[in-house]
Amino acid sequence: ERHAFAGTTSLNPMQSTVFDAAYNTRENLLICAPTGAGKTNVAMLTVVSHLRDVGLIGESFYNNEGPVNTGKKIVYIAPMKALAQEVVEKFSSKLKGLGIIVRE
Repeated sequence: ERHAFAGTTSLNPMQSTVFDAAYNTRENLLICAPTGAGKTNVAMLTVVSHLRDVGLIGESFYNNEGPVNTGKKIVYIAPMKALAQEVVEKFSSKLKGLGIIVRE
C-alpha cells in the first residue's frame, strides 16, 4: 500500500483533514479545493483503500488468502481529457508496483 505513496513524506493540511474518511471508511466524499491542493492524492488514498478492502492488495493478498472476487474497476472522472491523461499517468506510475493496471 505504501508503494503507491513512495516519495511522499507527509500530507498537506487538506489531505490530513480528510485522511481518516478517505482511507479508513467507505464514506462518500466531495473535495472542493483549489488547483494544486492535492485532490488527486486524496483520490489515490481512496483507490488504495478500496483495493486493500477488497483484497486486491495488502496483507490478505500476500498471505495467500487471495483477492476477493469484486472491485475489479475503479472509475475516476475528470472534467477535461488532458487532466484525465495526466491522472492516468500518475496513477499508472504509482500503482504499477502493486500490479494494478490503469487505463483511460
